[in-house]
Amino acid sequence: MASKISVLALLPLALANLDKPVIQPNFPGGGLASLGQGLLDNLKPTQSTSDVWGAGWIPADCKSLVQGAGLSPNDITPFNIHYTDCSQTWTFCRHKDSPLSQTDIIDLFGRVPVRMRDYIRHYVFIPGNKSAGSSGDNTLMVGDVDITVFLHEIGHSLDSHAFDPSYGVPFSTGNVWISNYNQDSAVTDSYAQSSQQENFAQETVVSVYDKNVPGGIGNIQPNWQAIFHQYATLEGYIGDTIIPGGTCVNRLTDSQPVTMSNSAKFRRTLGPKPTVSLSPDVKEIKPIPMADSIKMTSFDEHGKPNGTYVINL
Repeated sequence: MASKISVLALLPLALANLDKPVIQPNFPGGGLASLGQGLLDNLKPTQSTSDVWGAGWIPADCKSLVQGAGLSPNDITPFNIHYTDCSQTWTFCRHKDSPLSQTDIIDLFGRVPVRMRDYIRHYVFIPGNKSAGSSGDNTLMVGDVDITVFLHEIGHSLDSHAFDPSYGVPFSTGNVWISNYNQDSAVTDSYAQSSQQENFAQETVVSVYDKNVPGGIGNIQPNWQAIFHQYATLEGYIGDTIIPGGTCVNRLTDSQPVTMSNSAKFRRTLGPKPTVSLSPDVKEIKPIPMADSIKMTSFDEHGKPNGTYVINL
């Protein structure tokens, strides 16, 4: 694994790129994990069924992420989730030793508003110290991550897709976002300080909480005015995407099925090759290609971001 990870020691998040301080008082615990229980209490699960892929097959993007993390694709189970609010399945990949069970994953993702779920291609769940990172509309989830991490990572895809039809142009780099950021006096936490993209993704978590938990963000953050223009701008532009209800309208096509192993012996045990296609009921979202590396953010035992590392793909 060490040969694939280009930064072995965690880089502290204190190396901030944004010029605003962390909100005072801090969110409980120093990060947004404190929003998790309120989100779980108010975002209800979605009914679903699931099934696993044929033996020996894995989505190409899952394989790249798993191998980049120094793990074997042979220890991965790709599975489809059929939620009742979408005609299109999601295909996720779980390592046999991930602390999140398949049932956990289906439950947590199903609590996310369906119009947000549209913007995720694959989630990949592996064991290790709690951390997460996104590349090409895919997310690598390490360890026992919570619903705030699910929402944060979807925030990156929303940033690239949900506001601009040209795709791949982050809303967080545009004049609307920057001008509203400039009207506020703070950001959510040290994670948000690291870049406007991370700041936007953290404000995605805040916005989902604000719109779905009675009393909104003022329930947990008395100084909400210090970040108001940021989360209000996100809420205004994204609209009902972050509110439960409705059905999926747009979807990303899954990456193509590839074999877990190239050996001839392994190929003799292959199951039926999965079919990857979009339902005629949804409009295709143009996927963003994966980069050659993925920046991972790590979290302490309380869910507070505490560093970063890079995995080469």
